[in-house]
Amino acid sequence: MKTQLFKARDMKTAMNLVNDEYGDKAIILSTKRNNGVVEVEASDNDKVIETHKKKVEEKKNFSKVFNKEINIASKERESNKDNVSYIGKKESNQNNHGKIDTQMLEKIQIQLESLKDEMNKMIITDQSGISDKLSYYTPIKLRQEKFLPEIINKLSYSFIGKTLEEGRVSFFRELSKKLASDDFSRLLNSKNIFIFGNSGSGKSTLSAKIASFLSDKKNTKNIYFYDVTNSSTGNSDTLRSYSRVLGFPVKDYNFFNFNKQSEDAVNIFDISGDINFGVQKIKEIKNSFPSFNFCSILTLPSGSNSEMIDGLSDKVSDIRPMIAVTKLDECWVGAEEFSSLAKNNSRIGIVTGTKVLIDSIIEANENSLTKYMKENFKGV
Repeated sequence: MKTQLFKARDMKTAMNLVNDEYGDKAIILSTKRNNGVVEVEASDNDKVIETHKKKVEEKKNFSKVFNKEINIASKERESNKDNVSYIGKKESNQNNHGKIDTQMLEKIQIQLESLKDEMNKMIITDQSGISDKLSYYTPIKLRQEKFLPEIINKLSYSFIGKTLEEGRVSFFRELSKKLASDDFSRLLNSKNIFIFGNSGSGKSTLSAKIASFLSDKKNTKNIYFYDVTNSSTGNSDTLRSYSRVLGFPVKDYNFFNFNKQSEDAVNIFDISGDINFGVQKIKEIKNSFPSFNFCSILTLPSGSNSEMIDGLSDKVSDIRPMIAVTKLDECWVGAEEFSSLAKNNSRIGIVTGTKVLIDSIIEANENSLTKYMKENFKGV
């Protein structure tokens, strides 16, 4: 018996999640669209349901007062042998006998709800922005899709003089150019790869995916995992499991020789713990072994909000790692996330999901990111 927030790409999927969780006992408390994601709050708690019903009744007060006032006016006119044919008419219609047109009241209620919805989506602009044939309308639509104003302004050259759809696609492409990392080839050529990020962001899974990817690309089995941790528990169970599946051993990080580089081996360092530990460890290695060559990758789970992205960007500003957007099959990347990454001059090199291990690394280049935005941002 609980209340839960369900998130999905569309209302149908969200309702299916509600039904799977609660069945016929579910009651919908609220629905809204947030950053392109449908959010449905539902519950099967009896107290919550009872409270919700009371709130629904309170929201009907306007209709009750509205009907009450009309009924009072109707009775007064009936006593004066004066009838109402429609709302707002000063003169009575003698053939209506004081009957209220209920259909008209229903239409008024529908129009009020529609007006309320339109006002919630309203953005004030001057007369130059009222036509969707003008490029001035494009930034309004982009803001409604939750792209940050400063990014829209910065890339305004991409849509000026174009129609709405042409302008949006051009904006997506320019944003993708700004976001796409040019370091993906470095991943292919690097002998040492550091993967770090917050706990639960998919570091170990990404380590295994990269190992599988590089093994196929380089046609080699000479790949080693290193579990870098600040605890004494040893290698993580997740990394050990991937090691057995892929056949790549997990070696002891404490015995790794940073002064001697293997010519053909690829070393993948899975840095456990939170982002602070990862940043500290990478800085230690950079300061202690200036000639040590490595590629650093920061895991960022899809669905991260702008505050989280801003905080991570501040912490890794000295390292400037490649960004790997993970868990893409669990949640999607919204306009606000793309905007925040661009604002912080972050570069996305990899996009990947969680469930599939082999053939699941996708290079985040201009074309793949543009395609993703075109498919997922359909306008509002």
